[in-house]
Amino acid sequence: MDWARHYSLSSPEEQCQSKQLAPGSRALAMDLKFVPFSSEIELPFYAALFASKLDTDKLDDSSRPVIGLYEPRATVEPASGTRLQIHGNALTSHHVPLGMSRAEGFIKNVNTVEDFKNTDKPAMLNKAAQQIWDAIQDGTIYSVPSLLSSFTVLSYADLKKYRFTYWFAFPALHSDPQWKRIGPVSRLSPQESTTLVEKVGTWRYTIDNREHGFFLVKKVRIDPEDIATASSITDDNVVELGFKWAVGSLRDFEKGFFKEILEKDRYIAFVDPSNYEGNPSWPLRNLLVLIRQRYRLDTVQILCYRDMHAKRHEARSIILQLAMDKVENMSILKMPKVTGWERNTNGDLKARIANLAEYMDPSSLADQAVDLNLKLMKWRISPSLNLDMIKGTKCLLLGAGTLGSYVSRNLMGWGVRKITFVDYGSVSFSNPVRQPLFEFGDCLNGGKPKALQAAEALKKIYPGVDAEGHVLSVPMLGHPMIDEVKTRAEFAKLQKLVEAHDVIFLLMDSRESRWLPTVMGKATGKILINAALGFDTYVVMRHGQAPTDEAPETVGCYFCNDVVIAGNSMKDQTLDQQCTVTRPGVAAIASALAVELLVSILQHPQKGHAPAPVPVAGNSGSGLHYNRDPLDHPLGIVPHQIRGFLETFQNMLINGKAYPQCSGCSEPVVAAYAHDPWGFLKEALENRNYVAELSGLAEVQRKAEAAAEEVDWSDDGADGEANEVEGERSLLHRSRLAPTLSADAYLPPYRAVPHPTKDLGAVKKTAGGTSGKSSKVAAQKKKGVGISKPKPAKKTSAARLQKKLSSGLIAKTEKLLGERAGHLELIGKGRKGVDKSSSRKMARLAGYLFYVDVLLLSPPLERT
Repeated sequence: MDWARHYSLSSPEEQCQSKQLAPGSRALAMDLKFVPFSSEIELPFYAALFASKLDTDKLDDSSRPVIGLYEPRATVEPASGTRLQIHGNALTSHHVPLGMSRAEGFIKNVNTVEDFKNTDKPAMLNKAAQQIWDAIQDGTIYSVPSLLSSFTVLSYADLKKYRFTYWFAFPALHSDPQWKRIGPVSRLSPQESTTLVEKVGTWRYTIDNREHGFFLVKKVRIDPEDIATASSITDDNVVELGFKWAVGSLRDFEKGFFKEILEKDRYIAFVDPSNYEGNPSWPLRNLLVLIRQRYRLDTVQILCYRDMHAKRHEARSIILQLAMDKVENMSILKMPKVTGWERNTNGDLKARIANLAEYMDPSSLADQAVDLNLKLMKWRISPSLNLDMIKGTKCLLLGAGTLGSYVSRNLMGWGVRKITFVDYGSVSFSNPVRQPLFEFGDCLNGGKPKALQAAEALKKIYPGVDAEGHVLSVPMLGHPMIDEVKTRAEFAKLQKLVEAHDVIFLLMDSRESRWLPTVMGKATGKILINAALGFDTYVVMRHGQAPTDEAPETVGCYFCNDVVIAGNSMKDQTLDQQCTVTRPGVAAIASALAVELLVSILQHPQKGHAPAPVPVAGNSGSGLHYNRDPLDHPLGIVPHQIRGFLETFQNMLINGKAYPQCSGCSEPVVAAYAHDPWGFLKEALENRNYVAELSGLAEVQRKAEAAAEEVDWSDDGADGEANEVEGERSLLHRSRLAPTLSADAYLPPYRAVPHPTKDLGAVKKTAGGTSGKSSKVAAQKKKGVGISKPKPAKKTSAARLQKKLSSGLIAKTEKLLGERAGHLELIGKGRKGVDKSSSRKMARLAGYLFYVDVLLLSPPLERT
């Protein structure tokens, strides 16, 4: 903008053409026009302000200090010379580059555009001006002369659209009466300019950078006779000029800086960024108020310092002879009128808008946008959330199918940058509609490798993610090792991947494929998250880590409920068993819970060693709830298992301790792997009974068989009760049996259900009606017949049950099979790979135990 035209700034020729002014003539004085500052914000400042708002200030919109810089510019047009620069570090650094002067400022970054519109702008300007006025009045201006060029900024940062609305104000106190120019503009000679620049530069090294912009200058004249006789004068310039320059701070005026100095040799100077010949820049307005208020002067020589060290011989500085009308009282008590709001590029008193999206690299925009929603969580909802820890977590996803696709997307939503896929399959035509990382083109020509294509898809979604894929087959129990060299190479590669990551997600499509990563994760201390699906059920759980002094107890793993070793579950599968036959929404729900569980683990002080939450009774019979542990956990509890049932749209939280004879995480198994990883795996693949004997499960099975043989399962059936548990699948499938359970029993686990060994008489209340009716219930379910609320069991049934309980069978069974009756679950379902004879016998035990305490039974393990 042409400020000369807008502010009626005349050229020197026009100013002197009509009137010939004698120096000191007040009657013929000319009005003095000032060139206002124009704001110039560097792009890095926007980024710094956005980051400060997002990470530090949040909802706090109070004013923050900001440093502005200005300097003389010899190579620019006058209209664009008077610039106040806001550098990228203006919010945090007080450093002033060589040759620049400092301006004190404040920025008020409001929260909404409505706040911006409704802010009282005159009051904001007056507040900034009041600070200048008060500093002049009490003399503190001498310590911070940079206040004379101060500014204030009202802004609104739209962090979502990267639009920055701002309005600068440069408060200027009016002088009344006004100062006028009473003589022509004069300049220093090149020699004078050179010596002055050298002197000013030396002086600046001795004082605070807040004083660089305003100072006093005087010529200390030397008697010619002294020059001729003084051998100490070695500066040729002093000899030639007949004087030497002296520079002082503004405070030195009141200390006699100009004492015995001729008036023509006295100058009050300020750094002038203006390039107009006869028009000084904005800071002079406040300096003139100080001159009247503190120095009590009505005439003054102003040195507009425009020289730069690199071009000091050009003598660009100008000298103005100024005067004001005589007044009775030079000191005034009331703050003068103030002005200073910046005009926009059209010359209007309006705010400016910077669309940063036009200047920012798309990748940089994506980086900031990815973290935006996460950081907004810390504003109000969860201030203590540690996002850096989540961002730095390296995740290994074993499985790049339905679960892997959803898990990876949720991880990126939480800001995770390192995601690695492992999968052996290729994209088929049935995949894209259920697996969001793939599309139709990925299925052509036999299909692209899932792991590689999933990684590429993530990079297309967000280029900043470090995603990679590995086509790799995980060795599985029950599957023959056809090529030992290949298997060993794949195992070695899997070892390296596990070591290089912090978290392992088990997302494969078979149970046995999860066994080896479970052992490896426990041995290496990694966090393991497991997710598995059924038709309308799912399980999401975390595996326990090795006990420590701080966490002596640990939770169980995916295999802690098993009493047999995982085998080849894919052998002899029908088509509906080979494919993922689930309700389409189950995968997305389970994947989301898996990622949220991980994030909750990372926020816990003990990370993977976090204890499972303990349920407590709610108030007024409102059921169970879980207290946060610790209380300041930003996200809540860290459950062990989450089992969900879409048929009833319910979730159950289950806590299970590690099983000492577990085939996946027991101490003997982990120790054997740690001692000789490949030797352990090779033996496990070649010897079917190796893991069972090593873990102790084989001994458990033998003792369970012996216990089952000792039990007399016969019954007289006098009251219509069956002597054998039939329909084992229906009996143990909790979601199917739900209508037969009491109201209390179907609430979340462990709600006031009596333990059989403590209150045998309460068994009838908890599971009443199911004893002796199980086969009929199963038959009715199979036929689709509606089931009404069952009647209470007869006393004779309770008596028989109590008699059998007194034999200590339950205590013996719990000791053998673990604290959770869920250890019987796999046998009760009659899974493939389980000996059928053992299955039948163990299923009877499982069904019997189900009558005793139904809530100690875990929900069924879902088909993966």
